[in-house]
Amino acid sequence: MFYELWNLKSGNIVNTYDTEDQVLRAVRDLHALNGPELARSLSLTVEDDDEETTLVAKGDELLRRAQAAMPRRRAV
Repeated sequence: MFYELWNLKSGNIVNTYDTEDQVLRAVRDLHALNGPELARSLSLTVEDDDEETTLVAKGDELLRRAQAAMPRRRAV
């Protein structure tokens, strides 16, 4: 199983990842560096061991998912 991050505007794959956490971190990083417009053009799919591809999330939904998965800072 692996995860693919796609740019829907260009139709190009951005990268592949071993875990969903890695993808969500990348989405947060891309959002921080490039703003929401790029993040909204992204799509996350997962390909299972049978080579079946499933859409996980895209656009604003993917951005919300990435932000919700952000690690919480602990108070000192």
